[in-house]
Amino acid sequence: MAYIPQIEPWIDGTELDELRMVIDSTFITENKKTEEFLEGIREVTGAPFAIATSNGTLALVAALLAAGVGPGDKVIVPDMTFIASSNAVLLVGATPVFCDVDRSTGCLDIDAAEMLISDDVKAIMPVHLYGQMVEMDRLMSLARRRGIDIIEDAAEALGSTYNGRAAGTFGRFGTFSFFANKTITCGEGGVILCQNQEDYAALYRIKNHGRDRKGIFVHQSVGYNFCFTDLQAAVGVAQLRKFSRIMEGKNHVFDRYREAFEGQEGITIVTPPPEVRSNHWFINILVDDPTELSDHLETKQIGSRRYFYPLSLQPCYEHLPTQTCSNSVWLYEHGLSLPSGPRLTDADIDHVIEHVLEFVRR
Repeated sequence: MAYIPQIEPWIDGTELDELRMVIDSTFITENKKTEEFLEGIREVTGAPFAIATSNGTLALVAALLAAGVGPGDKVIVPDMTFIASSNAVLLVGATPVFCDVDRSTGCLDIDAAEMLISDDVKAIMPVHLYGQMVEMDRLMSLARRRGIDIIEDAAEALGSTYNGRAAGTFGRFGTFSFFANKTITCGEGGVILCQNQEDYAALYRIKNHGRDRKGIFVHQSVGYNFCFTDLQAAVGVAQLRKFSRIMEGKNHVFDRYREAFEGQEGITIVTPPPEVRSNHWFINILVDDPTELSDHLETKQIGSRRYFYPLSLQPCYEHLPTQTCSNSVWLYEHGLSLPSGPRLTDADIDHVIEHVLEFVRR
């Protein structure tokens, strides 16, 4: 059997068709195709405003800057996330405060976050880990009581919903990534969602050299070049046209794994709570020894990935104050992401299931 990667994008000839159209037009920077892509994102999420950036990390940076976060401020970040979340905080001169997570979902523990709020905490950055979702109603209530902005890192959660509302639409800002391993991809790219024209204008100036529009040389404020391209948008538009089929495929893979693993001793499949509809970006299991299982699967031509390494343990953050985040450490020590691509065949899925069960039963 051919190698089964842990994740891969659904790329076919439709992306090439869209790229040809953009190249033939000669308008390859932000233009009509970018607006078409953003219109599709607004349709998927229900957000009134969306703005494109070069990548997901810069989407977070722009959102933090628009929220006025800077030197002397702190931002609460879950300990279990890809390091781009906390690096974005550092890039604007603020300090990330690492917060433990809920062991059942890997998402921000809201009670733990409340304990970390101090006068210099300017924002909380919930991360919708692996397509799961934070308890956003509770978090928004906390933020309103304490006067703190919420900047959702929804990089992994396009298509996920909490009580029917899309990830990225609860906070003042919500950001997405379109890196190659995401549910849909542009190769690279990011999008920021916001709820009003004032925040949209601030974001646009930040990402467009401090200008309200392109083609002029009067700059209302200091800004940067975080811009997107129509080449990225062309790939994204083609991806959006397949989005419902991508979601169907990922739901099918998850359902097959869940049916096979539920009730099996030595393995737990991570499932969303009833109020969450996950996009199942990465489908995860918990076992006693994920490293050994990963090595075993590799010998069977099956790719897998360990959970994110806790931020509080990262060597590059030794200079930052940290606290023990026992749940994120436990999840790292037990979590493994199985092949989660939307085009896995039933034969592929059966192959994965067979060798996972072979390992846990021995």
